[in-house]
Amino acid sequence: MRRALFAILLIAACSQKPEQQLQEAASWSATLQLTAEKWLDNSVPSSFVRSTVDAAMKSVEKTSTKSPAIDKLIAASGDFRHAIETNDRHAVAACAARFAEVSRELKK
Repeated sequence: MRRALFAILLIAACSQKPEQQLQEAASWSATLQLTAEKWLDNSVPSSFVRSTVDAAMKSVEKTSTKSPAIDKLIAASGDFRHAIETNDRHAVAACAARFAEVSRELKK
């Protein structure tokens, strides 16, 4: 079921206009920010975070719209995944701030 949903999202992302792709990237950035904050509050397990980061990265990497903000989102996502794997709470907090910044940039 999860794979089918992901495939549908990928197909939709490929057929989207650049504005829609930027809006989707902003949504993923906000999602990752919230996920980081909830992980810091011990409200979600690391496995959930890894799945969320993986889905976000796959979706954003498939976008045909290129921008510095999207590049920042991809970099922050990778750093976030690494921070979760190493249980680095300080790095996760920094990633949450980066996601907030990227969300603002993408919404301009």
